[in-house]
Amino acid sequence: MNAMRLAVVATAVLVVACSGDGATPAPGTATPSPATDAAALDPDYLIYWDSFFGDLGNPGDRREALLEAIGAAAQEDPAQRAFLIELALYPTPYRDRAWQLLDTGEPFSTEAVLALFGDLGPAVPEDDLESYVEFKAALLSTIDPGFGGFLNPAAQRTISAQEVIWGGVPVDGIPPLNDPGFVSPGDAAAWILPSDLVIGVEINGDARAYPRRIIDWHEMVNDTVGGVPVSLAYCTLCGSAILYDGRAGGDVLRFGTSGLLYRSNKLMYDTTTRTLWEQYTGEPAWGEMVGSGVRLEVLAAVHVTWAEWLAAHPDTRVLDIETGFRRDYGSGVAYADYWASPALRFPAPDGQGPLEVKDIVFTVRIEGEAVAYPIDLLAERGLIEDEIAGRGVVIIASQDGHGGRAYERGNVSFTAADLLNASLTGSDGRQWQISEEALVATEGSMLLRLPGHNSFWFAVVNHAPLWRLYQE
Repeated sequence: MNAMRLAVVATAVLVVACSGDGATPAPGTATPSPATDAAALDPDYLIYWDSFFGDLGNPGDRREALLEAIGAAAQEDPAQRAFLIELALYPTPYRDRAWQLLDTGEPFSTEAVLALFGDLGPAVPEDDLESYVEFKAALLSTIDPGFGGFLNPAAQRTISAQEVIWGGVPVDGIPPLNDPGFVSPGDAAAWILPSDLVIGVEINGDARAYPRRIIDWHEMVNDTVGGVPVSLAYCTLCGSAILYDGRAGGDVLRFGTSGLLYRSNKLMYDTTTRTLWEQYTGEPAWGEMVGSGVRLEVLAAVHVTWAEWLAAHPDTRVLDIETGFRRDYGSGVAYADYWASPALRFPAPDGQGPLEVKDIVFTVRIEGEAVAYPIDLLAERGLIEDEIAGRGVVIIASQDGHGGRAYERGNVSFTAADLLNASLTGSDGRQWQISEEALVATEGSMLLRLPGHNSFWFAVVNHAPLWRLYQE
């Protein structure tokens, strides 16, 4: 049996379920694997593995022959290295030998394996070996059976399996908040701090504040604001809290956290079709909704301190800290180490400058074109006039400098921003009031709000196909 065929056999049927009594099947039995019919393959080269953390039920020499074959195949075809990287990444019985066969010359560490994993991208679905997709679905199914359903090899997808990685939690291991409770500012006064960051949302006069100290632990809030079903999808790894309209394709979609990542961004899933969606783009990535033409509409939200939001919205409601889950919702507790570090925790293939990967930008997307405004520059300038997809826009900093708001500009030009009084001065002398829905001139003219959100810089270059960095 040549090395290439050995590799295919090994990877295609790596995970095979045990019989009901827990005994390991004998080599040669016709036990179907998730990927293919084991009976159709050479029984001398099957690996039986009863669980993700379980023991092998076959002799060491057979295992070694298989791993050697995979290593030889990887030398002939770089695409085969993906199998070894997967085996080294997770605590499988194959980890040590897989790392040796990768022959990096470095001692084993999770960070070293993740670096190799990052080298697999950027990739597209056409880059994936069919046997690798089957192998990966079977492998991750041993962590959580739900992963196998998400990574159905027969389903349509827009992303490469090589760039999908387990984030360390099972499906909804980071639990979403579904139709959560809200309290008045007075009821929240006992625990919320003026300096706490919140995601502020107002729709049809209904103002809501979602404290970061709470949503950092949940990363998804399925809610209804001003009569509109919304999902606040928050990826802590990207620093991006994006508000999506849940009305899509004639249905109302609700979302959860898959436990899987793509380019260090969460893959969320809809509970109706269990399609994986890219959190950053609002597009279906793997599953039934791919090819449907459905894309989630981004709605306006702002990243500000509680003090600023409350001053502008004294009647706001606040996400109740009594969520029904036991978490330490202390201010600045969740992800404190990650936010303090300049490094990413998971790989993203594109790290191009001129900004550092975790510099914060305010991003506005119009007709597929994304423009990133460095948050420090925006705070310094107060307002920035620009053009996106042929449309005039004005970007206005929040008073505290943590976020921004974007508005249509049309042919209007502005000369100054009075952020403390939430007003702008036009070049013709007219005064404009800043509201959550629009800029409103003294005589009643309106310039409508545009959706925008904060994120880390790396998220823009890795997830927005058409991007531009605003520079003076």
